[in-house]
Amino acid sequence: MADDVEAPKVKGVRSGYAPHHKFETIGYLASGVHTYGDDRLHYPGETLETQISFPSWEYFKDMVKVGDSFEVLELDRLVGYGKVEQIL
Repeated sequence: MADDVEAPKVKGVRSGYAPHHKFETIGYLASGVHTYGDDRLHYPGETLETQISFPSWEYFKDMVKVGDSFEVLELDRLVGYGKVEQIL
């Protein structure tokens, strides 16, 4: 989660957080639910590993590859960056 976000989430995020994701290879935002390896709250500035479940995965799964980078957004507000490490 980026630490330079305007009005960052001061209450943090935990598993169940569902922001938008913008991949360079996809022409729209994809909503996905984050699952973290613990039940703690996480705050801006932390580097996190998460499993993301995309309800619309079947429509764009062939456009996302290991190594792809993406932006994490809340509507049009950039809140972080990610990199695909593994596709399950």
